[in-house]
Amino acid sequence: MKYQAYLLIALLLVFPHGAFAMSDTLRDVYNQRPDLQAVFTPDGETVTPGAAGFLMHVEDWAQQYGWQSVVELASYAPEVTPPQRLNVSADPVIDAAAWIVVDRSSGMILAANKAETVWPIASITKLITTDVVTKQTLALDKSWDVRDSDNVGGARLFVTDGTWFSVRELLHAALIGSANNAAYAISRVIGVPESTFVALMNDRIHVMGLRRTVFVDPTGIEVANQSTAREVAYLAREVFAQNEAVRRMTQTVRATIEGSDAIPRTITTTNWMLYKPQYDDVWVTAGKTGYLYESEWNVVEQLRPSQYEDEKELIIVVFGSASRGESFDNVHQLALWAWKEFSWK
Repeated sequence: MKYQAYLLIALLLVFPHGAFAMSDTLRDVYNQRPDLQAVFTPDGETVTPGAAGFLMHVEDWAQQYGWQSVVELASYAPEVTPPQRLNVSADPVIDAAAWIVVDRSSGMILAANKAETVWPIASITKLITTDVVTKQTLALDKSWDVRDSDNVGGARLFVTDGTWFSVRELLHAALIGSANNAAYAISRVIGVPESTFVALMNDRIHVMGLRRTVFVDPTGIEVANQSTAREVAYLAREVFAQNEAVRRMTQTVRATIEGSDAIPRTITTTNWMLYKPQYDDVWVTAGKTGYLYESEWNVVEQLRPSQYEDEKELIIVVFGSASRGESFDNVHQLALWAWKEFSWK
């Protein structure tokens, strides 16, 4: 118990409860703009209930649009010059509940549709689960057991109760094969109860400024794990940039793991864009899929036109496609549209 108490203190130090604060300059602009006051709460931390729009908070507005129109907000401009739109053609139309396209380098939103819609994100949840775990332990070769109690339905590793794997192998199973029991197993690695682990997941996204995102379990099996396309794009950009282990595993097509039962198991990615020939004209650098009956097919991809064109890298989120294949086709269509529509300098 003493060890868990010390560990919990360490965790809270790493993931403190964020305190949002507008800069004085942004506060002055906000106070002079009734249009901003109608959309964002007085503290600027989130949107006013019932207000339209996919932006997360007033600082998000300043970083996306304010710096371009308000001289005083020039400091909010991205460090990397965002792409410029070449054409004035209409945004693409795809059959999905919501989507967004973001330039990975600058963070600028290139196009979006219903990106403020709160949606069950299913196994995309595992990005935060694995991010929390890998930030709290470097002992990825440590052995860890998978228990019958970890089985919550959906995709899973087929193992007998108490089979041991390395933490690294369980991370591969959770991120590549989207195994729910592997995700539950690794949520126990840092030695805190499930409720505390879920609280740490929510602390993680709270620090990011994501107020429409909420987690209730480590796998995504529960419908109440929800977010928006805008917020998933933001969290994916943060996790893929800051967590090399998670990024590397989500760009892996297959891995072989072998537990204490000495049975080799080949885990193949749920992300078809990594290996299906119809997507050979894109280079995926990270991604995660998610499916529930209630949410249909969801995906977030980080991708570029080729291995060497990193300046054109995009983050694309698509929610609610009718089939697995259609979810990737939708991402593909949005990516090709963006690379044609915008110029990177």
